[in-house]
This record gives sequence, structure tokens and C-alpha cells, in this order.
Amino acid sequence: MVKNEAVLERLAREILMVDDHNRPLIPEYETIIGKGFPEPLPPSVERRDVLIIGAGMAGLMAGKVLKDAGYNVTILEANDNRIGGRVKTFHSTPDGVAPFKDPRQYAEAGAMRIPTTHPLVNKLIDVMGLRGLARPFFNVDVSKTDATKQRFRTWLKTNGVQVRNQAYNARDLPEELRTLGFPVGPEYREKTASALLSDALAPLNALIAPGQPIEKQVEGWKQVIAQYDAYSMFRFLSESYPETVVQYIGTLQNLTSRFFLSFIHSFVDTFYISPGTQYVELAGGNWQLPYAFLPYLQENIVMDARAIELQWSSPSQGLQGPKAIHNGRPGVYVRTLSEPIVKRGIAHSKPRIEREFTADYLLVTIPFSALRHVNVTPDFSYEKRRAIMELHYDSATKVLLEFSERFWEWNETEWKKNLGGEYRGHDSYGGGSVTDNPNRFLYFPSHPVEGSRGGVILASYTWSDDASRWDSIPAEDRYNFALKGLTDIYGPGIKRYFTGFGKTESWMENFYAFGEAAVFAPSQLTTLHPHIPGAEGLVHFAGEHTSLKHAWIEGALESAIRSAKEIHQRALKQSGL
Repeated sequence: MVKNEAVLERLAREILMVDDHNRPLIPEYETIIGKGFPEPLPPSVERRDVLIIGAGMAGLMAGKVLKDAGYNVTILEANDNRIGGRVKTFHSTPDGVAPFKDPRQYAEAGAMRIPTTHPLVNKLIDVMGLRGLARPFFNVDVSKTDATKQRFRTWLKTNGVQVRNQAYNARDLPEELRTLGFPVGPEYREKTASALLSDALAPLNALIAPGQPIEKQVEGWKQVIAQYDAYSMFRFLSESYPETVVQYIGTLQNLTSRFFLSFIHSFVDTFYISPGTQYVELAGGNWQLPYAFLPYLQENIVMDARAIELQWSSPSQGLQGPKAIHNGRPGVYVRTLSEPIVKRGIAHSKPRIEREFTADYLLVTIPFSALRHVNVTPDFSYEKRRAIMELHYDSATKVLLEFSERFWEWNETEWKKNLGGEYRGHDSYGGGSVTDNPNRFLYFPSHPVEGSRGGVILASYTWSDDASRWDSIPAEDRYNFALKGLTDIYGPGIKRYFTGFGKTESWMENFYAFGEAAVFAPSQLTTLHPHIPGAEGLVHFAGEHTSLKHAWIEGALESAIRSAKEIHQRALKQSGL
């Protein structure tokens, strides 16, 4: 059990996004996204130079805020052809390169849904003039004539038992099928896996209930963290249920691949994202969100510049990298290298170029898993180095398949006419199916692409060990495996509509991401996270991994505003303001 009161207090307030006086931080952050800092650098003050490593959502957001406040900003991006980090869409480009047979089709390689309960990213959508593109992302499939009505017509298939979500949720199944082939006792068969998980979490949720005064919520979170930070998800569930019930819950609730990882990580996610959360997506692809920054930052972004060396200064500690000098005073230094001659098996003829940059301040937004391969002089503090070395990053892999017809949307008459055999369509839009075959999770488009009869299915979405199995398969071979898993649920007849085109993204194999997102191992919330966001001399840190909203755009934006504020307050203080 964790007993450091100060650490518990800080973590609880960070989860709740309140300061030491119980004032919410979100309204201030929203104002900064919309209007910038209330006090930018006065014209009489020397303009300060800021280097930012990474043109993902955190780097772009911080870059815009600091530029608007009067700073000279340079953003170094390792990719030679794309910004946005883990917001990435497979879509046709202006030069005519199309990812799918139908050039109108697109699909998300990374962030695919934006919770409406995340205020910062929704504020950004408004500020960037993208609200007109925002439309619902249906986590649960909906009626084709009334999107307010959820259908639950998608499938669950485990242990050879295949049932529709509708029948499963209503428990309208023979008793032997109600737990989808899992050998659990009769006392558990009248509840869904989701309900059983909710029962296990209920005592903890009572401690942190949002309706209570902030002081009580802080104390509740402190108790939860102190008691459960060292727990894995498997250990937590095992204290409530027999092993077969744990496996049942894990398989249907997407927990099995992360059973060995932090319970607290998953529990915090349930605090931010409830089962009733609604989501949006951007018509045409979520790539438009990071690219909305280009009119503000185009001249500030240096592409094809992967950071390989970092030197820094800390005047207060007497630390100084030999090259970390800027305008004759202590600063920061970064050396970059262009893309390799052969990248992911594809060769190009561009020469390799090294470049050097100095500035007053540095903001590092790349994942710690990538920062691990950057040479740093002098060494960061022991605690920071430990966090960079040990913070766990998880795998996530997507396999997307294009079909010439959206067979999953057909009603029974259309299915019989075009495919015959047992009806397995949804007669609905969006939603997803769950299986224990290697595909694990499948998602269907929430909206047809205008003018196209076809569509792209996220035929396999996996995490952690499940994803690692896919990563071992060469990318070009994943499509046949994914198609096989899809036909296991929808029948072999659907193969005739497969266009032969697919796309796949392994975030662990991505040269610059080094993983899908930070996911704590047991105890890392209290032992590592307190040392992750803090500055080291003139070096500041941002990115989803420096927040407690791992894997979400919201976490990246939250960290961007926090770190931009730190730099701005430091500059004002140094200028005597």
C-alpha cells in the first residue's frame, strides 16, 4: 500500500483536474486554447526561442499557443511526409495516391473516436472551425433511419457460440448460452460481463462519486490509489470472482490482453469514459484536426528531422551541455538526422542530413520509448531517467479491409438476394463485433462514404499480446488472416466483395511512435508518474504519457497547455515580469 501522502494528494488532484484550492483547471485551459494566454510577452521583452520535438497533437498545440504569445517557435518532426503523431488517417492525397481501390474511401490508423466528454479536444474542434465536420461515431450500431435508436445487432462469438448483442444483453438466450460458452457457475449467468465488471468496481466508484464535494473526491481517489496501485487487473478481478468468470469478463470487456498491466490505468479510464459516453469523428478523417494547425505553424515546422542528440542547461543546478548555449547564454541544443535511406523496406535517394538547433527552451513531446534512443547530455535526473527507461508502452495493431458492398448493413431480404444462407447482417450503421478468434474486435463505419457503395471494416483491432501476434505476421500477409477471422463470423460468401485492398498499422512497429500509448504496469502510477511531467532545467515535457489520460487526444492537449504555461511563466519571471 502506498503511504506517501503528498504523492497521493498530487495524483488525486491531477485525475480530477483541480488545483490545490479545489479550483477546476479545465476552464482556464479552454480559454488558452481559444484566446491564448491572458498576458502574452510584452513587445518590450526580448523574444524567446522555443524548440519543440514532435509535431503530434501536443507539439502542435503548444507550438500555436507559444507562437501566439510572442515566442519564436521551431517544431522538429521526424516524419518526412506527415504531421499528427498517432492521429493518422489512411486517405487519398492530392497527388493521387489512394490507400484503397475506391479513392473516396478512408479509415483511421490511429485515433478514431473523440469523446464528447473531453472538453479540450472539443474546444479545439470549435476553435479550428471543424465543428461542421463533426458527426457521431457509433460505438453501438444504430438504426439506419433513426440514429438515436441503438440496435445491438452486431455479434459476439466466443468458444464457438455466436449470438447477437441484443439477445445477450437482454439475457434472451438458453441458460447454457448466456455466458457464451464460458464454464461459469449459475450464480453468474443472469448478468452480462459488463454488469459483473460494474459490480466489482462499485465499491471504488462509491468512493469517488462525482456528486460529492471535491474534498471527498480527492480523499476517495487517494484511498483507491493507495490500495490498488500495485494491483494488476487480473489480481483485482480475482479477488471478486473465480478464474473462469475473470476470463469471461476479460474476453468480452477487452481486458485479457492487459490483465498483467495496471488495474489503476483501466480504472481511471472508466472514470473519464463511462459506458454511456458519446463520441464524434470528423467526416473525411480525423487527420484534419492536426492539419488545421498548418495555417498557423507551416513556417515553423521542420520536417524530416529526427532528434538524435539533446544537450541542455540548468543554471540553477550548474549543469551545462557543452553545446547548450543560445545567444551567449545557457540554453538547449538538439541535433537531428533525416530519414534513413531504407525505411520499412523502401529505398529513396535523398542524402542523409544532420542539422543542429539551439534555443532558450526545449519542449519534448515524443514518447519516452522514443526519447530512450536520444543521446542526452548531461544526464537527466535519476527519477526522470528511470521513467524514460521503464514506462510501459503497449502494442496496438489495426487491420483494415475494403469491401465493394457494405454487406453488414443489409437487411434479411438483401442478404438473401446477394449472399443466401443464414442471415448475419446488422441492418444498422456502426458498432462492432467481439470474437475470441485472433481478430478480437471489429468495428464498422458509422456513416457511408458519399457516392460509394463500399466501405472499410476495421477487421481486427488488438492490443498488447494480442497485437504482438499480429505484429509477427508480415504486413502484407495480415489481410488474409483478418479476412479468415471475418468470415468466421459473417460466412465465406463475403469474400466475393473483398476488393483485395487493405491497410494495416502496427504502432509498436512504427519507427517514431514506439508503441500505441503509455499504459502503466502495476505501481508505475505512484513510482514513475510523479517524475514524468516535471521540467529538467530548460527542458519541458508534454504528450499523452505526461498526462493521466493516456492514449487520448485530450491527454496530449492537456499536457500541451500545462507545459506551454510552464515555459511562459518561466520566461516572464526571467524577464522580471
